[in-house]
Parts: sequence; C-alpha cells; structure tokens
Amino acid sequence: MNFFKSLSVRLKLLTLLWLVIAVASISYTLLISWRLEGSAAAINDIGSLRLRSFRIALLIRENAGAEEIEQRLQQYDSILDNVRHGDRSRPLFLPPDKVVWQRFNELDQQWRQNIRPAFQVAYQQNRPVTDKQLQPFLSRLDNLVSAVEQTNTRYISWLRLFQSCLLVLVVMSSAFMVFLLYWWIIKPLQHLQQGVAAIHDGQFGIQIPIDHSAEFARVDNGFNQMSSSLHQLYSHLEEEVLEKTRDLASKHHTLETLYFFSRFLSQTQTTTEAAEVFLQKMLEMVAADAGSIRLIDFKRQRMDLVSQINLPDSLQTAEACQRFDDCLCGHAVVHDDWQPIQFVREPDGHAFDTDNSECSRMGFQQLRIFKIQYKAQDFGMVTLYFKQKEPVAMADTELWEALCSQFGVVVSNLRLIDESRQLAVLQERNLIAQGLHDSIAQALTFLNLQVQMLESALQNQEQEQINENLHYIKDGIQECYDDVRELLINFRTKINNKDFTEVVQTLTDRFQRQTQIGVRLHWHGNGPQLNSEQQLQVVFILQESLSNIRKHSQATQVDIRFDNRQDFVMEIEDNGRGFNIERLKEQHSGNHVGLNIMHERAQRIRAQLSLHSKPGSTRVTLNLPYEERRQV
Repeated sequence: MNFFKSLSVRLKLLTLLWLVIAVASISYTLLISWRLEGSAAAINDIGSLRLRSFRIALLIRENAGAEEIEQRLQQYDSILDNVRHGDRSRPLFLPPDKVVWQRFNELDQQWRQNIRPAFQVAYQQNRPVTDKQLQPFLSRLDNLVSAVEQTNTRYISWLRLFQSCLLVLVVMSSAFMVFLLYWWIIKPLQHLQQGVAAIHDGQFGIQIPIDHSAEFARVDNGFNQMSSSLHQLYSHLEEEVLEKTRDLASKHHTLETLYFFSRFLSQTQTTTEAAEVFLQKMLEMVAADAGSIRLIDFKRQRMDLVSQINLPDSLQTAEACQRFDDCLCGHAVVHDDWQPIQFVREPDGHAFDTDNSECSRMGFQQLRIFKIQYKAQDFGMVTLYFKQKEPVAMADTELWEALCSQFGVVVSNLRLIDESRQLAVLQERNLIAQGLHDSIAQALTFLNLQVQMLESALQNQEQEQINENLHYIKDGIQECYDDVRELLINFRTKINNKDFTEVVQTLTDRFQRQTQIGVRLHWHGNGPQLNSEQQLQVVFILQESLSNIRKHSQATQVDIRFDNRQDFVMEIEDNGRGFNIERLKEQHSGNHVGLNIMHERAQRIRAQLSLHSKPGSTRVTLNLPYEERRQV
C-alpha cells in the first residue's frame, strides 16, 4: 500500500494504463478498417466474375479459339483462388463470417462442377451457353456479394460505435485526469501556497494538512516543522538574544581579562615580580580573603612561597605548607586532584585531619587551588583562601585555569631567559678565558722565561745578555699591557642604539691611532640590517682580526670590505708577511691567538669563517647566508 502512496508511481501507472487503452483502441480500429478494405476488394473481384461469365459465353458464341477461352477460364479460377486464400498485400480477403464462407464455397463448387465443365463442352462442341445455364450461378454470385456487403455494413456500424466510445473515453479520461490533477497536485500546492502566505503575514506555527501522496507528505511535514521552528524561534527570540548577548559579554570579558593579564605579565622581569602582579590582579577579580603562589621544586619535594596577599604569617612560614606530604595543597599536587578543599568531615573520611589543619585554625573554611602549568609541566599552584563555607560560585573556573596556564608560560619564559643569560655568561667567560690564555698567559710565560735568563746572566755577569733580557722584559710588559687594554676595550664594546657603520668606523679609527696602520673601509649593497646579536659578533670578529694584524702581520695597510646584499660578507685583508695555514692547522688550537674565538663567534650566528694567507697578504672572510638572516 505504501508503494501506491507515491505520486510519481500513480502518475506512471495511470499514464501506462491510458497508453495501453489508446494503443488497443487504435489497433482495433485499424483492424476493422483493414477488414473493410479487404472485403471491398473481395466484392470488386467477385463482382467482376459476372462480367467474366458473360465474356466467356460471348467468346464461345463467336467461336473464339479454344486457347483464348481456356485462358479466360484459368483467370476465372485464379480469381476464385485469390478470393479464397486472400492477398494481404492488396489487401483482399473475405470477412470471417460463416454465411459468407458458406455461400462462397457453394459458388466455388458450382463453378468447378457445373459452370466450368459446361463452358468447356460448349466451346468443344461449338454450341453456345444459354442464360438458363448461367442464371443459377449468377444468382449465387449476387447472394455472395450481398452477404459480404452486409458483413461490411456490420463492421462499419461497429467502427462508428467504437469511435464514439473512443470519443467518450477521451472526454471522460480528460475529465478524470483534470480531477486527479487537482486532487493530487493543485490542491496540495494550494495548501502550501496558503501556508507560505500565512508565514509571510507573520502567522508562525501554522500547520497545513498532510497530503496522502508520499512526496507531498514529506514536503508538508518539512513545512510544518519549519513553521514550528520559526514559531519557537520568534517566541523565544528575545530570550535567545539576551542569552547570546550574555555569552558575547562573557567571551568579551574573558578576552579582555586575558589581554589585561598578558599585558601586565609581559612587563615583568622576574618570577617574583610576575607572581606579585598576577596574584594582586586575581584577588581584585575574585572574592577571596587571601591568596598565595607557591612554585614547586620536585627535586627537593618542596613548595616555595614566591608571593602572598593577606596570608597569615604562620601559613607563610609553616613547615607543613612547604612539604608535599604534610599539606592539603601538596596532597593535591601529588595526586593531581585540583578540586576545592573544604574543611569539614566527610562521611568516608579523609587522608588528613582537616579540622586540625593550619588553614582551618586560621579561620579559613575552603581553599581553591589552580595549576600553574605549561606543556604538561607543573610549575606551581595558586591557592585562594575563603573564610565562608560556601563562597561565591566561581563560574569563570575555566578562565582562571587559562590565566594560570598563561602565568605558567610567563614562568617558563622567565626561566628560559635566565638560563639563556647564564649560558651567555658562561660563553663569554669561556671567550675571556681563551683571550687571557692566548694573550696575557703567553706574554707572562715569555716574561717568566726572560726573568730566568736574566737571573742566569746576572750570576755570570754577562752585561750584554742582561741588557738584552731587560729590553725583552720591557717589551713583554708593554705588550702585556697593550693586550690587557685591548681585551678591556673589546669586552666593553656595545652596539646600543648606534648605527653599525658608526661602530665599525669608531673601531677602525682607534686601530689606526694605536698602530699607525692605514685602514680603508668599503661598503657595498643596501640589504636588511643585521640584528643586535649578529652585529655584536661581527664587531668582535673584526676586533680580533685587527688585534692579530697588530701583533703578528707587520702590515702597513688593511682593507675592510662589507657586502650587504643577499648574503652578508665581511672581508679583512692586510699586506703583511702572511703565514702557513697548513702548519697552523697542525698546531694545537690554543697556540694560535684568537682563532678559536673567531670561529666560536661565527658559529653563534651560524656564519662561515674562512682564512686565506700567502706571503704579502692575509684575508679573513666572514659569510652570513641569506637563509640564516631570514630565520632571525
């Protein structure tokens, strides 16, 4: 039954039924027309037999040839055979009527048994055929034609009747289809149109009748659901608008609070300062009586107090509040339980005697603990203390947790900054140690050797050797003094807000004044500026190169080239005596003044340092690739 509820199925079945009836009706009318046409041809052929009978009788009377008469008789036989068997190509056939076929059989029998033999005897004996002989046969011909005509008349009556029925069928089927079209399609569409008009007029919630057809039933159900939803929507629109407004206000408050805390925390320089700012702002927004921030040291299994507001002195210094095992807060840390702690006895008991806890004795009835966490790493906790048993509900718990996570990011960043500073200090100490070893330590070793030689010369009273050793000692002390002064100047070098070119110019001018060695600066390219760290390391490498030129090269001219395009390239070339690079590589790195320092500073900014030397020229090249500049 559900199958026939489909409108498309009904329309297809009705169309198929109408098509079958139409095809059957047309086929039947064509059949009747075909039979009428065949019967008419049969009447013509049978009617021609009368004329042919008279024609044969006339030929016999005129003594025509036997061959011609025999030919006429064969034609007569052929016509009778055609009428009997029919010819669908013309068409020609007798109607399927019992009377017609009975009369045709009698006619054919009389022709073959009486008339044809009479014609043959007549032309053989040369005597005419009389009308008396032909009259019975001709009467049978007339009777056969009359029977066929009566059958055709009956067929014509049937054809007219059937055509009239077809006309009535067309009219009735058209009327029936109009009725079905209205009942199945137009009426449901009118209901939908009325519903749409009602919705347009503001009558939300109107329901239209559900149609019997499956397709319109789905559409009607959908319309009714839409109407109900619109009615519900508009009925509660004001409430939903208020709810959305409250939701937007809450989100705005959350974002504003996050921005507020982020701005304040970003201005802090130490963990203690950040904790004080964070706790102060948090207590201003939460109705808590006191608050504290403790950072966790898992190695010591301790919780260190870094900030507090309105916290009693006993809680600040209590030993139990600093250990995991003796404190409710520590218990929450160990067991990852950050739920509110209430100082009441639970039916199932508690791991701690809450009534005798230090917090309970200070008059606090409830604690609220939040993690200070970043990337699944716990840094500490924020504890809020309440003196009432049921404090104001903290609907913004997720916000406070997000703020504590943000504070965890600040703590993590400050620790990383502190570690970076310590690492930078260690690296600079290492460079200072290398510088002292490469310059002052070697100079002192040389002076110690000269002092030993001087003692030996004094014992032997070798005045010339004494003078020579004193001269070497004096030169060594001066060189050591120059090294110390240069190291102090190098370590005091700062870029600050000066332009990089100004710093380089100042450095080269001082080098010229101290050494009387000419310096030529060449600047090429207009690429992006180096950051402060890159500028500082480039200046240090330049200082170290100039120091090596002063000590070892015996040069009179130095060319310094800066190429700032895609890659940043610095070349320092002198016209000194040069040296053997292969021999330098074979020696221990500590024996070469400043080379290790230059390489380490180049590695800090991911640059490549290369050295080329030959008699009369030494060139130091620093290349900072474009990719490293982009990453910074």
